[in-house]
Amino acid sequence: MSPTARIFNFWPAHGHTADVDETSTKTSSERLVSFTDAVAAIAMTLLVLPLLDDISELTDDRPPLGELISEHRAEFGAFLLSFAVIYRLWWAHHRLFSHLPLIRTPMVILSALWTLSIVFLPIPTGIITAYPASPGTVALYGGTLTLATGCLTLLSWYGRRHPALSGDRSVVPPDYTLGNFTAFLGQLLATAVGAAFSDTIGFYAFLLQFLTPLLERPLRNRGPFS
Repeated sequence: MSPTARIFNFWPAHGHTADVDETSTKTSSERLVSFTDAVAAIAMTLLVLPLLDDISELTDDRPPLGELISEHRAEFGAFLLSFAVIYRLWWAHHRLFSHLPLIRTPMVILSALWTLSIVFLPIPTGIITAYPASPGTVALYGGTLTLATGCLTLLSWYGRRHPALSGDRSVVPPDYTLGNFTAFLGQLLATAVGAAFSDTIGFYAFLLQFLTPLLERPLRNRGPFS
């Protein structure tokens, strides 16, 4: 067994002894998907509240619009970054479950952890605008994203190992697992680099996420991604 496959080999595959009662433990994923969709929408909405507070505190002697935006550029930047991050994480989760009309308990647990990271993300978003980059602030923001992408990786791998959960739909494509896994590695690397060099690189380390396609090429068609 390859080292990569060993990372994911913690739940028995379809047909093993532990899956004898699989039929009796399947549940429709419809309500879970509706719940996570709503949570993601609320979390994205909460991101804008600090900006609304700043605007509502303006007095009659308010500054020009350009000066206002310049003064709060960190808040606007953090809002746009986290909005894009949550949207990307939500779409990955939603797209994955389009192949999984049925779920089992491990998937519910992983989705709960994924939801926790989404709900928590507005807090580190507020922190990174109020505090300068430091090992703690970078680790808090990056750790939240790492948890989310890690859960997506395990969810896609579990769904692929249990094709019966796809019902009459197509099974989870291997590209989903590969994409989520490389995103997880990218977040982990970015968090480590940003925290270790917080005084020079800081949050710019998260630009490493855009290099994840380079990680996909050597892993494609290997081990659990084939």
